[in-house]
Amino acid sequence: QKNANNVPNLFEYKLERFFHYSALEPDQAPRGTVGIPRVLNMYENYPFWHTFFTKLGYRVVLSPISNRKIYELGIESIPSESECYPAKLAHGHVSWLIKQGVDFIFYPSLFYERNEFEEANNHYNCPIVTSYSENIKNNVEEISNGDAILRNPFMSFKSPETISYALIKEFKEIPAAEIEAACKEAWEELDSAHKDMQKKGEEVLKYLEETGKRGIVLAGRPYHIDPEINH
Repeated sequence: QKNANNVPNLFEYKLERFFHYSALEPDQAPRGTVGIPRVLNMYENYPFWHTFFTKLGYRVVLSPISNRKIYELGIESIPSESECYPAKLAHGHVSWLIKQGVDFIFYPSLFYERNEFEEANNHYNCPIVTSYSENIKNNVEEISNGDAILRNPFMSFKSPETISYALIKEFKEIPAAEIEAACKEAWEELDSAHKDMQKKGEEVLKYLEETGKRGIVLAGRPYHIDPEINH
């Protein structure tokens, strides 16, 4: 057992906190099912998307935690050997969702993330994170030939207003007021998840102070909480 003494592990905590949501039962989801791949910056924004779609009456189907089998599931559609492993995994997650028969897969292209603090001079995502859903759209055969639907609007995550604007444009079939209300609730849930994470970090610092133990700081991207990526 790797952690016999139950030393606090913020990677484990975040994985649980950000993804442990219950989906609606099929008979409670009048708008059907939406598949969300557990990849790249979904590791930062999933609380928003789960809350948003659940509020609108969709049953959210989330792909499972990554493993080698998931990777192999999407290996045929990976267009380049030089892509990073986190990006390559996205193909397997999307293939898994297609096999579940969801009504559509939602995987937005986010060029701006939330601005974490006002003094930050930019909040761009890396080019892979920004555009990877386009890569999926053009290389996963079931999507390019029309057997599966991918909705991947380009958008900014700067504020609830910018998100609402992009989603009203994407989901024209849903009343704008409903989308705005769902965005508001989803933004609050995302904020709550970040605050819980901060609080847990403060608890760990206190634990280190009280016990005299050493801590390890692992600085990385959101998707590094994926156990298949961080080993």
